[in-house]
Amino acid sequence: MTVNISTQQLLSDGKKWYAYSGLKQGDISVPAVVPLVEVENVGLRDSILIIQPYYSLPAVTTFQEGLGVQVLFNDIIVYEFKSPDGFYRNQQEPIHLFIERQTNLKVLSLNTSGNNSQSRGANVLGYFC
Repeated sequence: MTVNISTQQLLSDGKKWYAYSGLKQGDISVPAVVPLVEVENVGLRDSILIIQPYYSLPAVTTFQEGLGVQVLFNDIIVYEFKSPDGFYRNQQEPIHLFIERQTNLKVLSLNTSGNNSQSRGANVLGYFC
């Protein structure tokens, strides 16, 4: 899997920013954690984040084969969700978080061996406070 990490982009009004991963398509060599979005410094102002993970239909729907998402601030896990069921749809609900200024942000996809080829991605929208 080729991983291109998205970076932060300011919107034209200067009050919001975004980052998106694009669609990551896996193969048999996908690692347990797939980086989706990484922002090294969210800026000089605090932000409210809306993170929207998305996934294609699962290849395997057996127990504990659902993909998940993990959000880290400065390499500390602040949010994690991994579905026990490949068809569990709540994993695609938006995640709302507060992030302090000058914090590093990472959004990771938690993979399962049965769903290596399942495509996934994430969009992040930040509102400066």
